[in-house]
Amino acid sequence: GTMKGDGKGRRQGPVLELEEELGAWQELVENCSTFWQGVRFAVTPHATLMVFLTCILTLACSKAVLDFSFDTSMGIVAVGTVFPLVFSVQSGFARRERALGELAGLKASAITVYLMFKTWEKEATGKWAAEAEQLIGRVLDDIEWYLRTSKRNENTGNAVYDSFSHLATKMAEFAPAAGFARPGDGGMSRMSQYLRTMMQNFEGVRAIRDSETPVGLRLFCFALIHSAPIMLAPYWNHFCQEDKVKTEDILGTTIELSGRFGCQAGYYMAVAYTLIVVALYRVQVELEDPFDGNGADDIKWEIWRAQLDQLGNYGADGPEKRAENSRRAAALRGQ
Repeated sequence: GTMKGDGKGRRQGPVLELEEELGAWQELVENCSTFWQGVRFAVTPHATLMVFLTCILTLACSKAVLDFSFDTSMGIVAVGTVFPLVFSVQSGFARRERALGELAGLKASAITVYLMFKTWEKEATGKWAAEAEQLIGRVLDDIEWYLRTSKRNENTGNAVYDSFSHLATKMAEFAPAAGFARPGDGGMSRMSQYLRTMMQNFEGVRAIRDSETPVGLRLFCFALIHSAPIMLAPYWNHFCQEDKVKTEDILGTTIELSGRFGCQAGYYMAVAYTLIVVALYRVQVELEDPFDGNGADDIKWEIWRAQLDQLGNYGADGPEKRAENSRRAAALRGQ
């Protein structure tokens, strides 16, 4: 956006320029791209293997091989398989939303603590703010490492509280520079409250990270999606019972030809059902760990750290500082 004045010499904020709506052709291309991404998400090597095994077992139960089929209530089967998967997906999504809320509170408190260091210093040297920025960055690095690594242990958690302790010590040293006799006076006690909030948010997101969806339900879903499509192979052949064609042999005898090696309806139902349950299971697995940053629905750490990694570039001269940093970055990329 561009900066505009109000006619009295005062500078107003940037004017946001909204993007134009997509044309019909661009919207069609975007929808086709979204559809293709959905197909790629559903048709994975895992799903392909499950479809292959299901079709092989369906063929084995066909009339020409084992001649084994049965009819059952698909409603019971669908509810018994899809409901646990949907419940697990909902549970994983709720965990992700709670984690995002805790991280948002942590980010807000961290920025507030930095601004207190920056604006409360009496001599306005900027020294305290620069030191606080480094300490806050260290806290955030340790928190991100704890949440993202798969090798969590007591030491990774201790490192986070070591960083919190360094920040608390810096707050105590900052009290005289802010005009307070003791760390517990007036505004310094409020700064300590924000530090407490940061710790509370960390413990909140840590509890989410260290706990998982019910183990029994996860194991049940895993066993279910790998066994149900295959065990239902005789049921898929049930759809071929009505797929009969009357014809005559060379002697003129009327015979019935049913789907000897299965039929289109049976294989279609087998493939569709398998793809559905495997795709739901993949969604559940990716939502199980929203911290590693590998899935499309995971926490976007680079977005979360975007403002926290440049705390010194905010204020009245913030736009100029960020523009200068952008020019330097562009110059480095051009070398």
